[in-house]
Amino acid sequence: MNQFTVEKFIDEQFIFKAGDPATQLFYLQEGEVELVSESGQFFGRISQGQSFGEAAILRGGIRSASIRANGDVVCKVITNDQAIEMLTSYSPLLVVILEALLLQQAMNNSIKHS
Repeated sequence: MNQFTVEKFIDEQFIFKAGDPATQLFYLQEGEVELVSESGQFFGRISQGQSFGEAAILRGGIRSASIRANGDVVCKVITNDQAIEMLTSYSPLLVVILEALLLQQAMNNSIKHS
């Protein structure tokens, strides 16, 4: 993971917002982030050592929620091209499977919020 850029965010800074294009995947090295719905409601937390922004693996993906720093945060940033390159280095089939799972998750989330 040394080839990825590192970005720092301050308390309450939005890392991305719902509706933004999904072009990056984030690995949370330090701190905690909050998930915020399109209507502005807090609905979860992600802690150090976890990732978020998986929609970046889908070309043309759109953010379904906003992510806001809860305190100071440090993330490794993986572009969608880097993520796809990593996956295809193991097996091109992984990209197809992961895209299908992410699309299914997006559809399920859309139905829940309807």
